[in-house]
Amino acid sequence: MATKKEVTEEFDRISTLKEVLETYEEIAAARMQNTRNSVFAGRLFIDELNYVFQQVKSSYRDEMLRRMRAKHTKDPSKLTFIERNGKTLYVLLSSNSGLYGEIVKKTTALFINLVKEEKADAAIIGRVGLELFKDAGILTTYNYFDFPDNKIDNEALRKIIEYILQYERTFIVYGRFENIITQKPIVTGISGDPLPQEQTKTKVKYFFEPSLDKIMKFFEAEIFSSLFEQTVFESQLAKFAARMTSLEQRVENIKDILKDVALEKEKIRHRIINKKQLETFSSMRLWSQNG
Repeated sequence: MATKKEVTEEFDRISTLKEVLETYEEIAAARMQNTRNSVFAGRLFIDELNYVFQQVKSSYRDEMLRRMRAKHTKDPSKLTFIERNGKTLYVLLSSNSGLYGEIVKKTTALFINLVKEEKADAAIIGRVGLELFKDAGILTTYNYFDFPDNKIDNEALRKIIEYILQYERTFIVYGRFENIITQKPIVTGISGDPLPQEQTKTKVKYFFEPSLDKIMKFFEAEIFSSLFEQTVFESQLAKFAARMTSLEQRVENIKDILKDVALEKEKIRHRIINKKQLETFSSMRLWSQNG
């Protein structure tokens, strides 16, 4: 049977843990709010920009194929202004620590399935995703990049972009914020290519000024980086929301535990009072008998 001291110490320990988790929850909520404002401000624009990028790349491909047919050449090397390796790359945006609920595990599971189905190369950002990937025993080429969970490291971002630019097709797998309760894993292309499972959308007729070549060069050199950076922000927002929700659930569980401990503490207090009363009555009876 637990003593009063043991129960009191347990109550104090759990209360301290509750306060710590509530502090982390407040930090996650603040970060989520700050990140949500910037993500929502750019989400629609970036989504539309990505769609236009796909249309521009498709138009450029069609134009280059037309020129190749006209010149009776089969050299496809001019389809891009950046030297590519002809391969497909999937990039996982995970995390470096826990307390993010299930979103990181779900995102990694989607990433693993895509890499296996497409037989593509893999790039992993975040230690948790790396460990989950290793545990899955996937035999494929992969590279790992360290990146902070709660901020943008421009130097690390530059190195990642330099690496993925060599690939012909690049798809990012990350968690996307839907609302405070719901975050879901998704995959999006940032190299101007539709997803493998997507049907080709209806082409839109564009007039390019000053020229299609210059527009394509601009998209490949500048827009690519913006698309990738937006996915990083999206991933961070989903993780902050997941962490806040996870911590809130843990706090609620701890409150229930505290109620049980407080009840046990009260029972011990009553037992002590009853024991003292019995001892008092025994003393009174003893004095009465002696008198």
